[in-house]
Amino acid sequence: MIDFRYHVVSIVAVFLALTVGLVIGSSYLSKIAYDGLNHQLSGLRSENQSLHGAQDQLSAQVRDRDALLGALGPDAVAGKLTGHAVAVVLLPGADGSTGDALADLLGKAGATVTSEVTLKSGLVDSAQNGKLAQVAAKLPAASRGGAQQPGASSSAAPDKTALAAAALADIAGAVVHRIPANTSGVGEQRITDAAASQVLSTYSAAGLTDVKYTSTTPADLVVVLAPSAPTAGSAAETVNTLYLGFLKDLAGGGRSDGAVLAGPASAAVSPGLLAAAVKDGWVSKNVSTADSADKDAGRIITVFALAEETTGKTGHYGLTGTADGPLPDLH
Repeated sequence: MIDFRYHVVSIVAVFLALTVGLVIGSSYLSKIAYDGLNHQLSGLRSENQSLHGAQDQLSAQVRDRDALLGALGPDAVAGKLTGHAVAVVLLPGADGSTGDALADLLGKAGATVTSEVTLKSGLVDSAQNGKLAQVAAKLPAASRGGAQQPGASSSAAPDKTALAAAALADIAGAVVHRIPANTSGVGEQRITDAAASQVLSTYSAAGLTDVKYTSTTPADLVVVLAPSAPTAGSAAETVNTLYLGFLKDLAGGGRSDGAVLAGPASAAVSPGLLAAAVKDGWVSKNVSTADSADKDAGRIITVFALAEETTGKTGHYGLTGTADGPLPDLH
């Protein structure tokens, strides 16, 4: 029989073997592992440096391309909008410098820029409904924008967004100097310069808009600048619905000869407004879109899209793989 001493010797032998293994592993084998990891690390460092170099090269190429387009842009768009009056409207969160650069390029395209209106976030904030109601009470009914054309469907409760929709309709009517006809008229009616100015100044005095400059010339074309894509959620959907209604206020019923919704590339991806516009049945057929408007290329695309609108055509253009290509063909 195997006695107790045999068990003790066996256990001691096992632990001795483990000890010897640990000693060997911590010396010879660990050196092999260390050398292997160090070799992999050196390779990754080399690859990282190579990628950084390629990125720097591509960034330099993009800067050179943008500089070239910026220099050629005025010649590329020259005369495209001669004889047209264009209003520029910036939605809440849109980049102001992009609006200024676009207004400048529109002027070089031959257009008269009638106004640059920046909308504030309070216009679409249900917490500001009291202020919106106060502003509405100051405006005569004859100068108010009326219902959206055509009516926008909204998943939000009407009592929360009705005042915002009405305010956006007021501003749209003031920008293009046209509102729905009253019960005694047919079609759209033109409002006076004084009425349009009163609407814009009243909303501006309430801190709901900024108006950089205005002209007595009514706008026959409109560019609306969208912000970057918002965070997904019900609030983003509600705001997008209001903005789509605003586009219908500007372009519906023949109020203007054309409208373009422009914005950064991020706005062309859901839940961005450009993506929402392309998905909307009415807006996609009546309002053109142009992405990358924060770049020189995007602003040139915007001018070309606006020029195409004057021919009665609508398209969706940009640098993000939109369905209609990077640029409309105006030849």
